[in-house]
Amino acid sequence: MTKQNRNTFLFFGFLLLGGICNLLTRTLISVVDTFMFSANFLIYIGLLIFWMHSVKTRLLPTKARSYILASASLSIFYLLVRVLRFRILTEVIVRRYVDYLYNIAPVLSSTLFLMTCIRIHRGDGDERNGKERLLLVPACTLLVLILTNDLHQLFYRRLIPLSEFHGVVGTYTYGPLFYLMYGWMVAALLTGFVFLILKTRRQSFRVLFHFAAVVLIWGSVNLINLLVFTPLDLVRLFHAPEINVFGMLGFFEVCIRNRLIPYNENYTGFFANLGLPVRITDDAFASVYETNLPICASEQELSASVAAPVYPDEDTRLSGMKIRPGYVFWTEDESELHRESLRLESANEILSEENALIAVENELKEKKAHLDAQDRIYNKIAAALYHKQQRIDRLLESTPPSSENFEKTLAECCVLNAYCKRKSNLLLLTNENMSLPSRELFLALQESARYLNCCGIPAAATGEEYSDLPLDSVNAVYDCFETLIEALLPQIQGMTVSLAAGGIRIAMEADCDPELPKTALPVTCLKSDGCYFLTVHAEGGEGK
Repeated sequence: MTKQNRNTFLFFGFLLLGGICNLLTRTLISVVDTFMFSANFLIYIGLLIFWMHSVKTRLLPTKARSYILASASLSIFYLLVRVLRFRILTEVIVRRYVDYLYNIAPVLSSTLFLMTCIRIHRGDGDERNGKERLLLVPACTLLVLILTNDLHQLFYRRLIPLSEFHGVVGTYTYGPLFYLMYGWMVAALLTGFVFLILKTRRQSFRVLFHFAAVVLIWGSVNLINLLVFTPLDLVRLFHAPEINVFGMLGFFEVCIRNRLIPYNENYTGFFANLGLPVRITDDAFASVYETNLPICASEQELSASVAAPVYPDEDTRLSGMKIRPGYVFWTEDESELHRESLRLESANEILSEENALIAVENELKEKKAHLDAQDRIYNKIAAALYHKQQRIDRLLESTPPSSENFEKTLAECCVLNAYCKRKSNLLLLTNENMSLPSRELFLALQESARYLNCCGIPAAATGEEYSDLPLDSVNAVYDCFETLIEALLPQIQGMTVSLAAGGIRIAMEADCDPELPKTALPVTCLKSDGCYFLTVHAEGGEGK
């Protein structure tokens, strides 16, 4: 910060000195006037070159920096053409075209100012990066028209013959192209200010204050020159060209110091004190920045390290990478890694024997895990079918073979056993190994219907054989179906069952209105033409 403040004071000091030299250009002593004019010109050019060098040092190589440097270069060209136009050239034709060239810098500088503001507002990562350069098309078209004014007189309308015309006030009037040029410049500057305000209004009031201060100083000095010095023909510190040049430079400087453009000040000190061996080179591998820890490698080794790491010596790994301005190289000390590798080799010999034992142990664990998984599945099946098995046992124990109800009881046991069989199959399935759409539900219903025929009940599973229900819903629907069959078995005279959207549908004949048991899923019942139609919903609805 101290260095920056010192440079700022020196810059303003030399700028003021240039203004004082301008005051001394009208002493009526030709030698003094010439010397002071030359000193004034050289001070301004020197300040611009110094500032351009500082911009290259302080900013990263972004498009915004390129636009700023191009604008500063045009400012030097602007001041040089001004000297040629008013102090040196006397040939009419040459002076006329120099007068046309005098408009190049203002038009392009204002355009570059707008392009810089757009880039600051969007940032370098914006997907529309670079499209602001299209603004150069209308600006360059405007300049071509100005340079060809001799053909159309849209910029200057001559009041004297062309052979005598060289841009002297009173020998021409302004054409529409002149006002179009100033309209373009004002529009570019105002639009650029708007972009800067939109960028900074939510970041810091201090930045807006700096912009306002530059606008105030820039505008005030121009107004004083226009309203006071010009009408009275007084000697002034600064003329309009240098006011506009350094006013725009002030805007750029505010942007730089408030970090609106990617900043890179003091990177030389950063790299010098970095505790790692790092070197940055240009495209020809000439060193640009290097840390206090040097990289000892030839140009061939540097070039090869960009494609793949190389080893200048056994313990040093050199790596490289392409960056925008050139290459960056760094080294890594692998001596500790090599020592550890030797230690690992001896440790691996010991571990190899232990790994064999671990492999056997892992194999046994895997087998045990497989058996445990099977046990969990079988326990789950046993728990789910325990009550059905108990009921089958009770039915068989309570009905001797000689009993007249034995056949009916045996048929009921077959129905229960069919459920146990199919339920076991469903519990062994998972959603991964169950085909979609699943046919398991239809097969389970079909087998239950087949054993209902053993009970003297005509039953069948009909219709579509596939269901797109998940496995949990298949189990729940089949459980609900079994609950209904067991509860309504004494009343059913015949039935068919089929898959329906989101569940199953049962059409049955009964000797009386069925009293539906309590089920886990909702069941609806409709009666039509003496038949009862039951629908088991996999989800939603209310039972009737």
